Amino acid sequence: MTVFSSSPSTQFLRSPESVGRLWLAVSVGLAIAVLLGAMFWGDAYASPDVFYRLRVPRVLAAFGVGGLLALAGVLLQALLRNPLAEPYMLGAASGASFCLLVGTVLGLAWWMLQGLAFAGAIAVLCLMWLILRRFSRLEGDISIVLLLGVLCSAALNAGVSVLLLLLPERALRGSLFWLMGDLAGAGQHYVAWWGVWLCLLLALPLAGRMMVLMRGAMMAHAVGVSVQTVRVQLLLLAGLATALAVFEAGAVGFIGLVVPHFVKLLAARRGIGMRTILVLCVLWGGVLLVLADALARTVIAPMQLPVGVLTIVLGAPFLAWQLVMRLKSGGMA
Repeated sequence: MTVFSSSPSTQFLRSPESVGRLWLAVSVGLAIAVLLGAMFWGDAYASPDVFYRLRVPRVLAAFGVGGLLALAGVLLQALLRNPLAEPYMLGAASGASFCLLVGTVLGLAWWMLQGLAFAGAIAVLCLMWLILRRFSRLEGDISIVLLLGVLCSAALNAGVSVLLLLLPERALRGSLFWLMGDLAGAGQHYVAWWGVWLCLLLALPLAGRMMVLMRGAMMAHAVGVSVQTVRVQLLLLAGLATALAVFEAGAVGFIGLVVPHFVKLLAARRGIGMRTILVLCVLWGGVLLVLADALARTVIAPMQLPVGVLTIVLGAPFLAWQLVMRLKSGGMA
């Protein structure tokens, strides 16, 4: 009886490294195709000035914001060991929005607004982390995490409502659209486009320690990982990514929840490593928001929808499905 074994080339094609490279290549090609397609999607008679000054920056901003939110989501999920953690559900985006509006009311420059957004996101995430550390038995309990996020968001959104009353009438409409998640006029400073690549470069060296941390603090200590240092790094990086996204587009929810979930599901089935997961989250998050924004600006043209409305339509059913699945599996933890 002859036993046929897989050839070395077949084994190579089935290895996690080769599968990861294949998915990266496909995702990069998809991202390029979607970016180019979105730039030419819309009014066919747009002037070159409108095309280069408005549409190209907006498409690049959409990709950057989507990538930043997906990256922040996967970082927070590793930090809290919680698959439903994401910037908006944990209140980080509300903190950034509140501080941005404070700066807007005060008439601060755009670069100062960015610093305020970062401070607001970090403050909320630090509060969340400190509470979870103080009551360590609650760590990983998704019901507690969601409740804390809802409470923080509600308090900050109340403050946002008060700040809106202080804005001049000419700025009120734009601020309301921005709070719903809007990319009209975005990208003029290319903050999100360059910011997503900066955050990705800062996240890649943490990939191995993130993977260990997701298996538990005791496991991380056992293999020599400085748990507190990694947690602070993840916290700061997630706050930076959230602040950059909020500065550019306002409240665009659920990208940081949906994209990491599907990327990690793909990775678990094919043994793809954390470094590849981080890159795929950026690429898929960018592609998803570019497509959503293209739909938002054309579905009822010449009027435009806030892109945050479409992401809610996508994300809310997904969250409900996830909660039902977790309840069926025996609990929320």
